[in-house]
Amino acid sequence: MEVPSKTGAGVYYRKRIRKNLPSVSLNADMIRLLLVIDERKSLYQISAEAEMDAATFKRTMRNLLEQGLIEPVQRDTLPLDHTFLQVMRLNLSRVIGPMAEILIDDVMAEMGLGPSRIPADQAAEIINRLAREIPDELGQIQFKKSMIPLLTKIKP
Repeated sequence: MEVPSKTGAGVYYRKRIRKNLPSVSLNADMIRLLLVIDERKSLYQISAEAEMDAATFKRTMRNLLEQGLIEPVQRDTLPLDHTFLQVMRLNLSRVIGPMAEILIDDVMAEMGLGPSRIPADQAAEIINRLAREIPDELGQIQFKKSMIPLLTKIKP
């Protein structure tokens, strides 16, 4: 079974109780990942908490899926309203100027998202990716701080 990229919107995993299979083989990475998997967390959140590189993360997820210890759960997340995008553009423009529009379009394209349908569970990742593109650290902090009030209102 193929593991989607860790930014896959709407894809979540939960632990599965196996009653009919006699034994499992777990390594340290599998145990670490099992401890953080929760169907309320996105793959991005799980990956960040497990602190694994991308290759180890994918391999470990695949092993857990093959052994039947986790299963995918499709969750529909509500899209963010247009206010989120407007406020994000405004706040980023204050930090980096007119390049904000181009930067937002690039990040959204990288993530495979369109401006009309941004899943609520992707908001924090969008903000983090945009902040990483800001050249100075003070600007990154300023942008993230300006987005905190908006993030606290979002319920994925």
